[in-house]
Amino acid sequence: MFSKIDTVHIQVKNLKKAQHWYEEVLELEQLFDSGKYLVFKIGVGESTLTIQEGEVRPSSVKPILFSDALEETRLKLLEKNVKAGEIEVDEDVTYFEFHDLDGNGFEVCQYIPL
Repeated sequence: MFSKIDTVHIQVKNLKKAQHWYEEVLELEQLFDSGKYLVFKIGVGESTLTIQEGEVRPSSVKPILFSDALEETRLKLLEKNVKAGEIEVDEDVTYFEFHDLDGNGFEVCQYIPL
């Protein structure tokens, strides 16, 4: 039925401010600008992140991003004034959480080598 996740869609309050934040803070590469929404590449995978101006609502869904250097990624976000949570350990994975300008939640994870 499905071959992949095409994109993760996130509503933001101000598209221009969010564009700057996602490019400068998260260092994502913009792939497409429709004038109404922006599509960003995330690392080496095929899935993308799409942001669109609209009503921001609380969600139980959050993108989980992977990093080979979890501690360094967290420190880099902190240096860019992003409120990043403490690193947590859950069996075979370590992770931390952070939010964008509009309160949209993200998680960053790294697998624990066996």
